[in-house]
Amino acid sequence: MPVLDKVLDKNKVVKIEICTSKGRALLTLTKNFTFPQSVVREDERFKPNETILIKGKNLPVFARNASVAVIAHTRAGDRFSLPGHIAVSTEYQLNITLNQVEAELIPDRRRFYKIAMEIPCVLTSITRGKKHVDVDPHIPFIIQDINIGGVFLAAGEMVELQRDDMAALVITEALGNMEFVAKVLRVVTTDEGQIKGYGCSFLFMNARQEEVIAKYINQIQMRRRAEELAEAAEIVDVSKFI
Repeated sequence: MPVLDKVLDKNKVVKIEICTSKGRALLTLTKNFTFPQSVVREDERFKPNETILIKGKNLPVFARNASVAVIAHTRAGDRFSLPGHIAVSTEYQLNITLNQVEAELIPDRRRFYKIAMEIPCVLTSITRGKKHVDVDPHIPFIIQDINIGGVFLAAGEMVELQRDDMAALVITEALGNMEFVAKVLRVVTTDEGQIKGYGCSFLFMNARQEEVIAKYINQIQMRRRAEELAEAAEIVDVSKFI
């Protein structure tokens, strides 16, 4: 796990995002928050009960002790993920106590590429122009490749999407029921005009969602490399039989 190996100075944090453990964005702030003086020091874990203090008006109210992920953005463009929980939540104040774990550096999205992988997901709503339609029961789809920027959806049997549709997707087993909004950029068809699938771009992505996808892609890449090495090791050198 990549971790911060120097002091994360509160003066270097310019934005924070509060997300659920499933990656849904709850709150984004560029001011009116007080970050702890330091979170991780070299060769030591940060002190317990470090707290992020947020003040304002008409703040959303959350359940006490609810688990959240805090994404800290620095002036240098780095992003760090810190798990925590809600300690105080009112219309005027939100306190998030950070858990006693290390801050994790979120990898740059440009380091990751798409992978071909059949991943189950479900379509929960479609926005077409000014019309929004909730889909119930949810419609199953298969993702054929994924990267941090978007997905390619195989054609579904129950619904036909159009270019510029915005589809709300929940990626089930692979990403733990994480929700995404994807815009259809292109409809791919066969020479006969049958729809093969849809090239989609993710919209409204937060750092937690990017982190989860990046980890998933990295895990698949590592697993495939391990399988290739194992297969190569099993190849018999036939030259000695010639």
